[in-house]
Amino acid sequence: MTLRRLRCSKLFQIPLLILAFCSSLSFAQQVVQRGPFGKPIAVYDETQQWSTPILLSSDNDIEIYIPDVTANDWLSRNYSDFAIRGIYTLSLFTRYKTAAACRANQTSWGMGDAEHLDACKDIGYRVRQVKIEPGQKSVQILMAAMVDRNGQLDTASIQQTPTFRTWDQLDATVQKAILKANELVVRQMRIYDARMQNTSSRPAPVE
Repeated sequence: MTLRRLRCSKLFQIPLLILAFCSSLSFAQQVVQRGPFGKPIAVYDETQQWSTPILLSSDNDIEIYIPDVTANDWLSRNYSDFAIRGIYTLSLFTRYKTAAACRANQTSWGMGDAEHLDACKDIGYRVRQVKIEPGQKSVQILMAAMVDRNGQLDTASIQQTPTFRTWDQLDATVQKAILKANELVVRQMRIYDARMQNTSSRPAPVE
C-alpha cells in the first residue's frame, strides 16, 4: 500500500493523536510497542504519552486495548470535559489476531479492493480516537487508521470522517470494551476529582 503524506497546513482538521505525528512525515510514527506474540506492551495515545495498555475485551479475531486511564496525564487532559460536559476522548487499539479480521474492517470501510485486502498481511492493529458521551450512551469516532506489525501508523489509511454510534449499535466485542472503559474512566474521574478538591481545600503554607 502506497503511503500518502499528510498536509500539515491542515493541522486544524486533524485530531490530537495525529497532531503529534506531523513533526516528521518522512517516517511512520510508532504508536504501539509490541511484546511477545504481537501483544502491545505500550501504546501512544492522544495525550502524546506512552503508557501500559489495558485489555478490555477479546474474541477469536481481535483484542481491544486502551491506554492507562489511571495515569495523571490522561486524567488531567480529560477532566474538564468530563466535569463540565460529561464527555471524554479516548484512544482504542485493536489487535488483529487474524488477517480475516483486518480484511473485514477494510471491507466495512469501503476498501475491499485487492490492494487493501492484500495489505492486511502487514497490518497488526487498528487505532481509533473516539469521543464518548456516557449520558447519551454514544460514541463518536473522530479518527481511525491502520497500524503495521511493527506498531507504526499507516498514514495512508487515516480516516477522519466523524462517525456517530449509540452503544447498542456496536458489535458485541466493541460494546463490551466501551462499557468496561466507561466504568473504569468514571471511577478514576471520581478519584481524581476528590484528589483535586482535597488539594484546593488545603490551606496555603505559612511562610
